[in-house]
Amino acid sequence: LTTHAKVKEAYARWQQGQILFSDNRTNFSFGGITFEEYRGQATDPAGTVRKFIADDEAHFFPLGTATTFRTYFAPADFNETANTIGLPLYAKQAPRKFERGTDLHTQSNPLPICLRPEVLVKGTKA
Repeated sequence: LTTHAKVKEAYARWQQGQILFSDNRTNFSFGGITFEEYRGQATDPAGTVRKFIADDEAHFFPLGTATTFRTYFAPADFNETANTIGLPLYAKQAPRKFERGTDLHTQSNPLPICLRPEVLVKGTKA
């Protein structure tokens, strides 16, 4: 259905109207799929900035299922949390020298995983 010429033409006209009242810089939907630009990146030990998803690549995955994705948490790196079940957030405080304030330390160690990796699909620009 989404490849039919009349559907494509109707969608193109509808999409042009969307620009007038929506902010489409981050995502748009077509054919039941939401396309979202992801700009995540990190600097490697050599100082090179690496994108998590390369240009001209796409990753597709389903949303709205209760059994596909799960997030587990590792324990904090404190002596008292060794060999315990991880919690979503840890916070500790310690007084500063000469009682001149309090230092706060927080951490979270999430591990998001996909329980059904066969639903993860990679695409490339043709």
